[in-house]
Amino acid sequence: MKVSSLTFLTVSVVFLSLFGVVITANAQKKEIGINTVVIDAGHGGRDAGAVGRIYKEKDINLDVALRLGKMIGQKYPDVKVVYTRKTDVLIPLNERGNIANKAGADLFISIHINSNKSSAPSGTSTYVMGVDKAGKNLDVAMKENDVISYEDDYSTKYQGYVPGSPESFIIFSLIQSAYLSQSCTFADMVQKQFASQTKMQNRGVHQAGFLVLWSAAMPSILAEFGFISNPAEEKFVGSDKGRETYARCLFNAFSEYKVRSEGRGTRIVLSDDDGDDSQPRNDSAADFARDEPETAATESVADDSGGEIVYRVQVASAPQKLPKNSSRFGPYRGEVQEIVIGGTYKYFVGGTSSYHEALSLQTQVRKSIRDAFLVAFDGDKTIPVGEARRRQQ
Repeated sequence: MKVSSLTFLTVSVVFLSLFGVVITANAQKKEIGINTVVIDAGHGGRDAGAVGRIYKEKDINLDVALRLGKMIGQKYPDVKVVYTRKTDVLIPLNERGNIANKAGADLFISIHINSNKSSAPSGTSTYVMGVDKAGKNLDVAMKENDVISYEDDYSTKYQGYVPGSPESFIIFSLIQSAYLSQSCTFADMVQKQFASQTKMQNRGVHQAGFLVLWSAAMPSILAEFGFISNPAEEKFVGSDKGRETYARCLFNAFSEYKVRSEGRGTRIVLSDDDGDDSQPRNDSAADFARDEPETAATESVADDSGGEIVYRVQVASAPQKLPKNSSRFGPYRGEVQEIVIGGTYKYFVGGTSSYHEALSLQTQVRKSIRDAFLVAFDGDKTIPVGEARRRQQ
């Protein structure tokens, strides 16, 4: 019997929506903390990924993955590091997510290098799983998803997935919706590191239908560090310095995300001068973990404390605008303030010049939105919470 795509979509959406409720409930029950991270080196084996004039993407991805895992293991020995592959082998896309699920991972990092038919495009991007309404990221997702053709019986394993089909992307993005806010937060941190530690163009955070992400039931990102099709960037990302920089950026973002998620500890920042030796910053979790990039908001926010520092609680972020009644706002629908920072839509509640009042609000908000956190504003610009507190002393 032939089933129409609309019928298939409707049934699948209902099923996965119910499944998503279970995922959300499990996510809320799980204790906040980053105890296990899965590092995914994209491609491998007969799937070389993108191929440049000198290097193959699969080789760079694996080297960077192993470097990142080593950094995390040295600086956070209490964190379990799991690799989807440690050698040049082909791991099916769905199995990569399954590895993370079986490990009970708290974070999934997929490492890639971008490519284009033209040698002109350049820069870094970080992706989270979602529906690309504008269609501008479709080519990138389809290119990465083409790896399934190397897998045996891929039509059965990915039943219902049709490359380029909007219905497929809608269906497979539902499973990740419970973790979109955390994924966007971590993706923002990754892009901030790429921008601060390299001169490469910052192409921002985007949503796209990557199969490697939809099966991972945890916050997940796919990073694209430069274009192997661009001769200058291929030379850099293929070099030892470039690979070390890529791994270091991911580590620094991981450290920031860990401290912010757990609300304790000290962030570790590796710099180009540090090599394998890092110097922990002197900011406590309460100060530094709530920091945001010092980027002007594109939508002005009234300074409701007469030029004083204002603290707000961030409840959600997304690459695209969220509806005012979004379920991601929990009981705060109708109360959130929308601010666009660095091309990302961010949503806040509250507004007070008192740090202690803001902490109390954060505690209250976290009862329904577990990953909510403080952000400090100076006028319409965000500043580190630690700096805001120093100014008020």
